[in-house]
Parts: sequence; structure tokens; C-alpha cells
Amino acid sequence: MGTGVQQWIQELRSHYGSSIDRVKPYFEAAATFRSASERVQVVMKEFCAAASQYSQAKADLRNIETRLAYGAHKVRLDRDQQDGLSRATVRVLKCRQDRDRREQDYAESLREYEEAKQACESWRSQLGDALIKRYEPVFRQLQQHQSTLRTERQRIQGFTERAASAKGIYNKSLAELDRINVAVHEARAVAKEATAPQPPPPPAVPPVPPAAPEEAPEAPEVTVAAKEPEMPQERTTDAAKEVFTEDLPLGQTENRHGD
Repeated sequence: MGTGVQQWIQELRSHYGSSIDRVKPYFEAAATFRSASERVQVVMKEFCAAASQYSQAKADLRNIETRLAYGAHKVRLDRDQQDGLSRATVRVLKCRQDRDRREQDYAESLREYEEAKQACESWRSQLGDALIKRYEPVFRQLQQHQSTLRTERQRIQGFTERAASAKGIYNKSLAELDRINVAVHEARAVAKEATAPQPPPPPAVPPVPPAAPEEAPEAPEVTVAAKEPEMPQERTTDAAKEVFTEDLPLGQTENRHGD
């Protein structure tokens, strides 16, 4: 209960006295009874719908089984017929499970309805119709305020959930936008690099031939100069000269000596 409703109840106490606290349990029980009555009606409709679906599923399965049994002596079941029979069987099982669950919900809501009804009747018998009718307009107004408060709380809850969902979508969109932005920049960089003028290739360097194996240096050719024959030196002794000059004429002998 909100702060505004509590403050309003305090004002009722100051105006009506302790009688407000006396009749308050009855109106609370009456509100619980109305909620239980509404819930049991909803659950009962759901149970009836589930029971109807279960009955229809059983009828469909029975029809399929009847057709297959009628033609069993003629042909074997093909793949489609087997699949149809399997689907019908599974549908019957699921419908029965749903009907059983709805039946349990209906039994629980019916129990709560009976308990709320008994509590409401008990408080009515204790307080009397006169006192209840006297304060009924006041509590009806209080219940309207409470209903409005619940509605507003539900709206706030809905707004909060939608805001959280929108925030998540917004953050996801920002992340996707960043991813797209990065991809665009990368694509532009690649395109710019592809269209940029390429520098001329450097001149080709001739391949260096492999070094020849080093050879031992050749010994220099030595040329021996031919020696001229030595002329024999004249070795004329005095005795020889005398012998040689004895045979020459006299004049030549003188000339020879003159030399």
C-alpha cells in the first residue's frame, strides 16, 4: 500500500474513530473474495479449453487408427501414414498433460475461492450488515485508490521494462555502428592503397657471377739470354813474338816492334 493510501487511512481514523479498524478486515476479505472469484473464472475457462483440445486430439487419433485398420489388409503403412500416426499420438499426450495441469490450477483456484468466500461471510456475520453498509462507500473509494495505484505501478513497471529493452537495443546499435564504421575505414584504406600510384621499380641489378676458384700464380718465365762466344785473348809471350818475328821481313819486323 502506498504512502498516499496510508495517509488517507489515517485521516479516516481521525474522522471515524476506531470503527474503521473494526470493519477494515471485512472489506479486505471482500476484496480477496472478488479477486479469487475473477481468477477462478479465468482458470475455469482455460481448463475447459484444454479439455476440449484433449477430446479433439483423441478423436483425431481414433479416426487415423480406424482408417489405418480398415486398409491394413490391403497395403502397408507408408512413411507419411506413420508420421501422421506419430504426430497424432504425440498431440494426444501433450493435450492430456496440458489438461491435467489446467485441472490442477482450477482446483487450486477453486479452493482459494471457497476460503475467501468463507472469510468474507464470517466477517459479515460478526459485524452485521448495518455497520458494513455505513462504511461501504468509504472503503469503496479506498479500493478505487488502491486499484488506481496498482494500475500505475503496472504502467511504471511496463515503462521500466521497455526502457531497459530500448537501452539494450540502443547499446547494440551503437556497437553495430562502431563495427560498420571500422569496416568502412578499413575498406577505404584498402581502396586508397590499391589506387595510389606505384613508384617505379628499382633498376635491375645484374646477378653477380660466382667467384672463380683461385689458381696458384704461375712462375714467371725465365728467358736465358744466349751468351756470345768469348774471343780468346791473345796471349803472346815474348818468346812467341820472337819466333813470330823471325819469319817476317825486316821492315815488317821493325814496324812490329815500333808498334
